[in-house]
Amino acid sequence: MSQLTELQIFTKGKALGMTGYGAAGYTANILEESAGRSNNLQDSYNAAFHVTDEEYTRQVDAGTRNFIDSAGYGLCQWTAGDRKRNLFDYVKGKGKSIADEECQFQFSAREMRSSYTYVWNMLTGRATSAYDAGSALCKFYEIPADTEKKAQYRGNLAEQIYRRCAGQSAPITPSEPEPQQPEKETMWPPRMLCKGMNGADVTVLQAHLVAHGYGMTAVNGVFGDSTEKALMNYQRDHGLAVDGIAGNDSFHSLTYFDKVRR
Repeated sequence: MSQLTELQIFTKGKALGMTGYGAAGYTANILEESAGRSNNLQDSYNAAFHVTDEEYTRQVDAGTRNFIDSAGYGLCQWTAGDRKRNLFDYVKGKGKSIADEECQFQFSAREMRSSYTYVWNMLTGRATSAYDAGSALCKFYEIPADTEKKAQYRGNLAEQIYRRCAGQSAPITPSEPEPQQPEKETMWPPRMLCKGMNGADVTVLQAHLVAHGYGMTAVNGVFGDSTEKALMNYQRDHGLAVDGIAGNDSFHSLTYFDKVRR
């Protein structure tokens, strides 16, 4: 599987509807997550599973390995079970290999439009710098370990990529256009979150809280007791209604005042 260059990824981001700033942020994160290789298996799992990237990919395509495991995979290193299931269903619905670059690009945009609206809006117009786009994508979509430090690095990398790539273009493979819907400019979350819920948006909430210094048992996408306690402590400290429910007010505070610390 070939390794995509930063200019190829940047050009694809623009083709997906991102601004130059957004495409630079997108490029920075993909390069850091997978080095631009769509068959990239999370390094620690090559040894754990005793497979190369190519072998893992062949096994998934042949149906002899369950793709819904705990290993990161692909351009964006999809890891969570529900996200890997959605990627698998999308790619196989197209009749392609799980490592198909175009399918992964299209899926990432589709996933952000539907489940990470704040991130998508940053990449397509709201970000006022490449730094902001790269940092936001890291913090609220990729959410790696040591998120805050890596968000700063990827934001700076995005600035460098923007300076190198803006005004240039690279050939990209023509693709079947993905149906486009006008994006409503909304704040996270796409739904109100409370104890007992789970999903990618809960993971985003947990990552926000941890970045602000409000720890919990785990960042795992499950809204349990520790998440509720962390949220209520944040709400109390920031003059919000202390109800343990994450709605627009809580997310607005977490998102736009993310430099505030306890």
